[in-house]
Amino acid sequence: MPARLLLVAPLVAVLTACATQPAAQQHVPGFAAGLLHGLIAIIALAASLYFPVRIYAFPNSGFWYDAGFVLGFALNIVLVFLWLLPKLGGMFTRGH
Repeated sequence: MPARLLLVAPLVAVLTACATQPAAQQHVPGFAAGLLHGLIAIIALAASLYFPVRIYAFPNSGFWYDAGFVLGFALNIVLVFLWLLPKLGGMFTRGH
């Protein structure tokens, strides 16, 4: 097994050296677009089952788009939890 790894590792390194990034573009999604895309990610996921919808914009501005997306997605999860909390709380407190 280690001999096979010694043969595969250089091949993988050579192939990853061929990877390229798209050229920088003028109007790519930034933080605000990432925030919006994170907020609607669950809806976009459901829509992607039936329509050609992408959940994540590519190419994007990089770190700031990612930060907005993660913040928007986390906010989405918190809002859904807060919306469901009264409904679920009633399930646990009935009959006491």
